[in-house]
Amino acid sequence: MDIIPVANVVTTEEDARAVYEVVKSGWISKGKKVDAFEADFARVVGARHAIAVSNGTAALHVILAALGIGPGDEVVLPSLTFISTANAVLYLGATPVLVECAPDTYNVTPEILEAAVTPRTKALVPVDMNGMPVDYNAVLALGERLGIPVVSDSAESLGASYKGRRIGGVSPIGFFSFFPNKTVTTGEGGMITCSDDAFAERCRVLLNQGQEGRYNHVALGFNYRMTDIAAALGIVQLSRLDSIVAEKNNIVAAYREFLADAPGVSLPVEPAYVTQHSWYMFAVQVDEAIRDAVVAHLKDKGVDTRLSFPPIHNQPYYRERFGSKAEDLPVTWRTWRRLINLPIWPGLTREQIAYVAATLKEAVAACS
Repeated sequence: MDIIPVANVVTTEEDARAVYEVVKSGWISKGKKVDAFEADFARVVGARHAIAVSNGTAALHVILAALGIGPGDEVVLPSLTFISTANAVLYLGATPVLVECAPDTYNVTPEILEAAVTPRTKALVPVDMNGMPVDYNAVLALGERLGIPVVSDSAESLGASYKGRRIGGVSPIGFFSFFPNKTVTTGEGGMITCSDDAFAERCRVLLNQGQEGRYNHVALGFNYRMTDIAAALGIVQLSRLDSIVAEKNNIVAAYREFLADAPGVSLPVEPAYVTQHSWYMFAVQVDEAIRDAVVAHLKDKGVDTRLSFPPIHNQPYYRERFGSKAEDLPVTWRTWRRLINLPIWPGLTREQIAYVAATLKEAVAACS
């Protein structure tokens, strides 16, 4: 039986040639290709600065370090996201304050963030869950009113737009990931975007072992440089961004068509402020009592799925370190227990989408 994967890396001969040319040149570490990728990225998303790093986690680590965050500080972020968002806070000795999500969008709201703010809060990190932007005007207004920096975790939302503006050009500070299942990949890689010149320079110093100039180390920095090999792949991948996002939106339209009358299946919500969703994942909800049985049925029928990222506050390390438990964030816990990520990737055919939808309806009916 052929398996329909939940995600699929799409690379081309053009990608391979770009990487080969860099390898053949003899200059494979950080160089002109990284510079070109940063310039292309800034232009595409509308950012003043784009700063390439080795991965998305490194991007957030550098940003928080550049903000001066350290022991005794708190950073507010959602529990329903990948664990690296919280881990980067711990790297600096600060405390991640994990909060609820809205059950319809899976994103945080300004009200949720503000309720967790204390005198020790030094940053707010909203996450564009599954590639859908948060309500940026409202969140940025909150940060400005409280005097707290907002760091946009846009790891999943490259290609998305908020009220007509590309993500990356909306928030003064943000970052992206280029992991293989992201819209654009460099194998591993990340990008910091920001609007402040001095902050951009601080990030560049920190990601390069704290160097200003050659072997002049002015800060405790990191080795988070991107290679020219990765950047060469990123340049070509980025040139296809619009077509990739358009294809994903067509896939979502087909899912909505095939699942419009599916009893017991709730489809993703798209708020009016989202001009374009990038659809990192297409997450549906079913009754939590049957979620795992539905997933097993889909697997038996050759449909790969994911259960979204398990809430951070219930991960073993966080339970042990902070004494947290699933019930501490009941909305997040109940929401996660209903979620199933369906296959979505460029090249997924209409026939495959129809099969996934039919199999999902069959599974829900059988398990109810």
